[in-house]
Amino acid sequence: MILLTKFRNTSFWLKWCILNFFVVALVGVLMRYNILYTLPENVNHKFMQQSHSHFAFYGWVSACIYALVYAFFQQEKLPIKHVQYQSLMLVNQIGAIGMLFSFFYGGYYWLSIVFSTLSFLSGLLFFIFILKDTKSIKNPSFVWLKLGSFFAVFSAIGIFGLSYFTSKSDEFETLYRASTYFYLHFQYNGFFLFSCIGLFIWYLQKNYISISDTLNSKLSKLFFLSTLVGYGFSTVWIETPTYLLVFWFFIALIQLYATIIFVKFVSRNLTFVKKSPKHLQALYIVFSSVFIIKAFLPFIALNPEVTQLAFFNVNIVMAYLHLILLVGISVFLIWKTIQILQIQNKTLLNFAVYFFVFGVLFNEFFLAIGAFTVFFNLISISLAFWLLVSSIIILLAILFLFISVRKA
Repeated sequence: MILLTKFRNTSFWLKWCILNFFVVALVGVLMRYNILYTLPENVNHKFMQQSHSHFAFYGWVSACIYALVYAFFQQEKLPIKHVQYQSLMLVNQIGAIGMLFSFFYGGYYWLSIVFSTLSFLSGLLFFIFILKDTKSIKNPSFVWLKLGSFFAVFSAIGIFGLSYFTSKSDEFETLYRASTYFYLHFQYNGFFLFSCIGLFIWYLQKNYISISDTLNSKLSKLFFLSTLVGYGFSTVWIETPTYLLVFWFFIALIQLYATIIFVKFVSRNLTFVKKSPKHLQALYIVFSSVFIIKAFLPFIALNPEVTQLAFFNVNIVMAYLHLILLVGISVFLIWKTIQILQIQNKTLLNFAVYFFVFGVLFNEFFLAIGAFTVFFNLISISLAFWLLVSSIIILLAILFLFISVRKA
């Protein structure tokens, strides 16, 4: 009975997500330590990387989105079946933790695929529950949450492609890479982004800032179109006809246009930011800046020379992935989580947030340096030590954050 009570408590799930985020950061530290000093020979770096990325996606980001949406529905007093969402989050946690250990042990094999399928099923259930529970209720946030959950399911095409082509990556290298980018694109730019926009609009509504149905419909359609077709940005490393590059250039313009409209709408209602605590203002500035920067990146990707260099260089790929997932999405999720939890230890919370912001920016700075050394043929400097330092800072910041929210 006590456990069931905890499951219904949103703060329980949000604290669990932050603990998972700590584990993600811990594996990240081990990976960077392994690059610099090397771990025992029986630790496979590639398997560790797969464990890190899958647990980040399902144990941290997806789990936090599920918990925040559940909190949203609870606060709006929607007539939902609580046990369905609690079961969904529990199944996702089982799948995520299973992936953490199974990928660490052996990469892609039958057990890790079983746990991957389990987490995918939780995403499918999330999509079904949202469609069912919001179909008769009009709320601009629901449009984004439904589209986001659709992309979560849609991205699974890439997951199953990865599962098949991993064992035959030499024979199907192009399809393996295409499957990887398909999955990443529709997770990052689809599920994660749309869900965060939906949760952000909910936040605006709570601060008495409403978005008109007309504007919301226009923005959601523009972003949906640019995201669905925008997968092409992730395939330009394959030989691409000029007419397709021109077509995707116009898709990039649509995305930029939608971003400008949304930013203008929010910028006219910035009172809610100025009234919020300083540590929340810092988080807001970080993730909103990434949202704007992201709108310009497709134009860079459409340059064939840059593309060939970028998509095959790990420094550039890691700089982009961490910019979006860590500096953008994760910072937003921390921002939203803090708002929901009633945190007593404000001093430790403030320190944890500023330390975390410093860590993610410090990390991105050195990842960007690694990318620039490739782009401009600069003399490469050893970044491994400073990337390890930045990952330790992030790890400690998340630990302090977890301590500060533990008794909320």
